[in-house]
Amino acid sequence: MRDSSNLPPWFAFTFGFKAFKLLELFPNWALPPPVRLVELALGGLHKSQVIVGIDDLGIADALGDSAQTAQQLAATLGIQDADKLCRLLTAAAAFGVLAARQGSERSNITFRNNALSAVLRKDHPNTVTHTIKGGMQSLYMPFNYIAEGLRQDRVPFDIAHGQDMWQYLKNNPEMEHEFSLAMASQDKMGIHGLLTDYDWSQHSRVIDVGAAYGTFLAAMLKQHPTLSGVVCDLSQVVEKAEQHWQSKYPSSMINRTSFVECDFLKSGMLPKADQAREAYVLRDILHDWSDDKVRVILRNLRQAIGDSPSAVVLLVESVLQGITDLSVKYLLDITMLVAVDGKERTEQEFSQLLQETGVHLKTVHQTRGLYRVVEALPV
Repeated sequence: MRDSSNLPPWFAFTFGFKAFKLLELFPNWALPPPVRLVELALGGLHKSQVIVGIDDLGIADALGDSAQTAQQLAATLGIQDADKLCRLLTAAAAFGVLAARQGSERSNITFRNNALSAVLRKDHPNTVTHTIKGGMQSLYMPFNYIAEGLRQDRVPFDIAHGQDMWQYLKNNPEMEHEFSLAMASQDKMGIHGLLTDYDWSQHSRVIDVGAAYGTFLAAMLKQHPTLSGVVCDLSQVVEKAEQHWQSKYPSSMINRTSFVECDFLKSGMLPKADQAREAYVLRDILHDWSDDKVRVILRNLRQAIGDSPSAVVLLVESVLQGITDLSVKYLLDITMLVAVDGKERTEQEFSQLLQETGVHLKTVHQTRGLYRVVEALPV
């Protein structure tokens, strides 16, 4: 299977970004407002549930590289009503998730994977199945409480589940495992741009804070053989991360990696800067937390850096660029509001938080993807 995350040239990325935004807004002009609004309200729900359904059934894995009818898939998957399965698959094909060839009757339609459905395969290099299982399913109910959360000034996830998301994951080890795999899956979605468009070779050691299973760090070490790294996360996550590395990566990478228990909300628990040119990386971390908690995290980072003259802080985040930015960034912002009382932030908001915690923003590096790298230096 082809790795679908390869990077376009910069000019194509810039043009594509602008074209996608125009296409995203075009139905607002082309359709009557009532029709468009209902399509937005129901279409998003229906499409997401269709995707979750075909993922949960294992349709992409069952199809593999073949073309099959709904009857054939139903027999393979143990589904009694092939007609209902055919309706689900036809709906997915209608909005581009699955390819379909029309037969004389609906029962004769043949389905095969296309570029979108292929990434639901577990063996695809850019699989997103763990993102869907590990994140989306536990969030459907909290999204019903957006208005109530605003009225009560509470996190919708807490209202829906009776506990915050971190406690929920701790109390549900299987979901925590899926969540860590989801983070690894998200690494792959933006990993090429991050590895290519920022110069990691200028650092001697990368301390990946909140690393989950360390997938991003592993890709970095594979590309830069002189670099060393630290997988830094909560104890139960680090234990599984080390097992994951032992089974998946060569000793040449494991020997350059340390696995360290840490809690970035607690003072004194982050690894100290004890080498030249070290980088503390927080990738998709700060958007999980409120401004007050972010200040705590950044102060703990500043404490860990100490007097090191060459250590840097690198925040890998989806930096908001204004209302003309892609809507997916603002949907991520709402996901943070619903799940954890976090938020996506602008460059100015990052600059203010850094300044308040003894670090100043040096520059923001653009990458060919949703992420930017916010580079900051200790004051």
